[in-house]
Amino acid sequence: MSQTTCNSAKFIREVSVSESNSSNVNWYKFRAKGNILDFTGYLKSDSLLEYEIFPFTSCSQIINGQIIPIRSVKKGIALLTEELWERVVEEGICVCETCLSKIKRSNKKALKLKQGEFYLLKVYGGSTAFEFNLAYSDIDTLNPIQFSLDSLSINEVEVGMVYQLKEIFFIPATAQYLPKSIKELERLKQFLLNHKVLKVQVRGHVNGPAQTKPEFYQELSDARAKAIKEFLVGNGVGEERVDEKGMSNFQMRYSSPKTAFEAAENRRVEIIITAI
Repeated sequence: MSQTTCNSAKFIREVSVSESNSSNVNWYKFRAKGNILDFTGYLKSDSLLEYEIFPFTSCSQIINGQIIPIRSVKKGIALLTEELWERVVEEGICVCETCLSKIKRSNKKALKLKQGEFYLLKVYGGSTAFEFNLAYSDIDTLNPIQFSLDSLSINEVEVGMVYQLKEIFFIPATAQYLPKSIKELERLKQFLLNHKVLKVQVRGHVNGPAQTKPEFYQELSDARAKAIKEFLVGNGVGEERVDEKGMSNFQMRYSSPKTAFEAAENRRVEIIITAI
């Protein structure tokens, strides 16, 4: 069920939500899974679904009107939003209620968000059941939504979130990791032992700007992903919870790396949450 106060907004992982027993006001919290959101909502009575989307911030600031919504769809109210503010600046429109009410706007237009950021959704459901859908595009697959081993809230984990091993070091051109990698691997192991509801996939990436050794790149990335999985399974993590996949050099963040940092970002190991 949704929550009727901003401070207790229900976190939703789903991209499709249906509420049968709605309150006058319903608050939700969601994380943008892409940079563009196509939001569609329907009242079961076929009338307009009224809603507002806010950047995630202090609820008191929202209640006091200090934060303008990104979008506001409400009958008979000309409210300044981030979408309208862009037009005010670009077109020199007055911000009085009379002028705002004359602006032609489309509630079907996609919204610009920031991938990985939290947002608040306020739905005015009345006593009527409703549903809404969140469809994302402009998804940055090279820089997916990250999570932390130390500060992750298990209640806000989502499939597809990524942890990049920062302290994993391999002997060049091999799948043998160096002893100084053990501390990072132990942290990962303990995280998975503490959160047994999670399943993950280990993905190995290699730095291969040259396109001359595709078989070698694939075999190396396969072997590195397998080495990390073997460490986890060998130290108590259930084998059914860990999958592995070599990504070769197909998802390099820097196609022509010029620094050691860029090469390391290409040559990375990622842990992807695949199931909760």
